[in-house]
Amino acid sequence: MSTAHVDVMRTTLVVVGIMHLVWTVVFERIVGALNAVFRWFRREVVLSFGGAKQAAMYVPVLGHTVALFKAVGSYPCTWDLFARWGSSAAPKPARVQIFQRHCVVIADPDLVKRVFQTNLKNYKKDTEFSYNPFLEILGTGLVTSEGETWKEQRQRISSALRIEILDDIIAIATRAVDRLSEKLEKIRGKNEPIELAEEFRLLTLQVIAEAILSLTPEQSDEVMPNLYLPIMEECNRRSLEPWRTYLPTAEWFAHRKRVSSLNNYIINLIRMRWKKRISGAENPNPDILDRVLASVDVKDYGAQVEEQMCYEIKTFLLAGHETSAAMLIWTTWELVNNEDKMAKAVAEANKVLGKLKPGQLPTRDELAHLDYNVSALKESLRLYSVVPVVTRRAVNDDVLGGCRIPAGTTVIISLQGVHHREDLWPNPLAFEPERFLDGKSDDVGNYAYLPFIQGPRNCLGQYLALLEARVVLATLIKRFRFKSSSSKNGAKHTKAIPIAPAAGMWFTVE
Repeated sequence: MSTAHVDVMRTTLVVVGIMHLVWTVVFERIVGALNAVFRWFRREVVLSFGGAKQAAMYVPVLGHTVALFKAVGSYPCTWDLFARWGSSAAPKPARVQIFQRHCVVIADPDLVKRVFQTNLKNYKKDTEFSYNPFLEILGTGLVTSEGETWKEQRQRISSALRIEILDDIIAIATRAVDRLSEKLEKIRGKNEPIELAEEFRLLTLQVIAEAILSLTPEQSDEVMPNLYLPIMEECNRRSLEPWRTYLPTAEWFAHRKRVSSLNNYIINLIRMRWKKRISGAENPNPDILDRVLASVDVKDYGAQVEEQMCYEIKTFLLAGHETSAAMLIWTTWELVNNEDKMAKAVAEANKVLGKLKPGQLPTRDELAHLDYNVSALKESLRLYSVVPVVTRRAVNDDVLGGCRIPAGTTVIISLQGVHHREDLWPNPLAFEPERFLDGKSDDVGNYAYLPFIQGPRNCLGQYLALLEARVVLATLIKRFRFKSSSSKNGAKHTKAIPIAPAAGMWFTVE
């Protein structure tokens, strides 16, 4: 065979190979697209005839997209609509369509229990939709992980949150509230307003940053307001304005730079701590990072572990301060507006903390007697539902409330809808801490009260958060009297989660 023939055959084989590869890729894309279309039509058919009632404000083709986008930045806001749709359909789910995404909204304790516990394996975190804007913070951390990875991470984190760290939190929170008290003392009686919501955000960031990383207040104030808080603000905006994720604006580039800077900062802290650990130097007062690193084998440590630890720390920062700050500001606001309830909370704070000597820390047993203060904190979490919705994705077909839920459906759990059900919580829009005294709330059942979720994936830091909050709240109301100084106080933010005040919360101090 001549050289020319060999060259022709080789060329032919190459061309055939390329054509086969192209066809394979194209064929797989076509098959994948057809499967996606088939699954979409299947969900459409099953939901149409499965018993779930269409939520109000539906528009053909676009579904509820128009109503939800109109609600962004207005009242009722997006979360209010979900609550309204879910509670009005309860005990059944309400059918909702966002763009071409099939969803159901539930606001019934029995249905929530099935999603969070009874059939937990069938409902996965919805990282493609609701969690997607926050993945730069959450990544593969405890909030978004699944299966064995989640079990391993939860075990590692729960080991780090043992009793000793709760005792540390009392000391850390006491130092933080003392610093805030010094600032408040300077304006006492001067009729100078202070924005307390932002002060609580900084305080809770200082607390969690010290608990996790042993950062000083100065280090926390230098890094967190300039990097972490702007990142969270942009992530919140992207959750309701998804186009911001893709438009290369100046803010888009600034956001990328902040994320990179925060990651580098945290990973450098992890590396320095790891070097100390393998050198034999021990932290005399180990923080959460020390406790987590103690569970890492030397042979396993590397870039992958550093990245995972970075996500866990950012998850802690998110979960460890946002909800606590929101809980504190809404509780303070409600107590200021309810003099009789404030009087009860102050009397209790004086009784428990008043017997302490200067510089003496309260014990966990002593703080356990702040029943009314804790009830006020819990009631603000119910009334304001600072995390108003949680989403899951159905892996396989299921039945909720007698309605068929096809695989691939997004299940929107309206915690606000459950918390505002009048049949579960009489006079639901009133601030009544008494609901949580003497075990009264036990009558409604665990899945009617969901600020920290329920079931196997409940919040590991809930005891830490409530312990910190009771120290801060009781100390402040014992020392100071707050008076509202802005007509805009009390309005809820319509975009941010956790739900914070829309225009801050301004008080004078007496």
